[in-house]
Amino acid sequence: MLSSFFLTFREGLEAALVIGIILVQLAKLNKSSLSKAVYIGALAGLAVSAVGGVIGFNEAQELEEAGEEIFEGIMMLVAAGLIAYFILWLHRSKQVSSSVLSQVQKRTSWIGLFVLSFLSVLREGIELVIFNMTQIAENSGMVAFGSILGIALAVLLAVIVFKTTLKYNLGIIFKALGVILILIGGELFAEGLVKLIEGGGELLETIGMIVFIVPSLYIFLKDDFKRFQNRGKQDSKPKTS
Repeated sequence: MLSSFFLTFREGLEAALVIGIILVQLAKLNKSSLSKAVYIGALAGLAVSAVGGVIGFNEAQELEEAGEEIFEGIMMLVAAGLIAYFILWLHRSKQVSSSVLSQVQKRTSWIGLFVLSFLSVLREGIELVIFNMTQIAENSGMVAFGSILGIALAVLLAVIVFKTTLKYNLGIIFKALGVILILIGGELFAEGLVKLIEGGGELLETIGMIVFIVPSLYIFLKDDFKRFQNRGKQDSKPKTS
């Protein structure tokens, strides 16, 4: 349930922030009357994702044990690949923000904003469905509960972000979520290898986690380390009078 919660929270937060950015931009353009299209599009994207997730999860659970192991292993590797893709976009939240602002300015019609919000939520929903497919051996009720809790908390945090000064600390929030996501990705990658390669055991699982987590953390945190080093060098320089 915990991995489902964290993954849903991460994906839900990004989707909620995108919707928030759209609404804020509409307010700045004095077109708040079009906000209804954004809400309807977001709800439609959420509904399609939920229905697709339930159907896919239930169908996957009907697989026989041998097929279930192979399917779950493949889904784990696919999910780990998606997480690795996320890590390569070190400043994704800023890129998403600028991209969304540009699209809102271009799409000022009801249908255009509906499609924009629908696709924004659906994209995150599809990614989340893939993540949850890695847990077909788990109790479906617990997976669903973790997902609902993650979405609820993500929406709540997004509301707080846009109504308070917490937005200035958003980078820290995404950084912490990114580290958690890397750890989950390492576990998924390692377990996927073990399920697909017979006789791998704990050694293969350990190697898989190291291979995924170490380079991912380096890529994700290297800019922070550089800033820390540069700050340390500046502080160590003697001050001239």
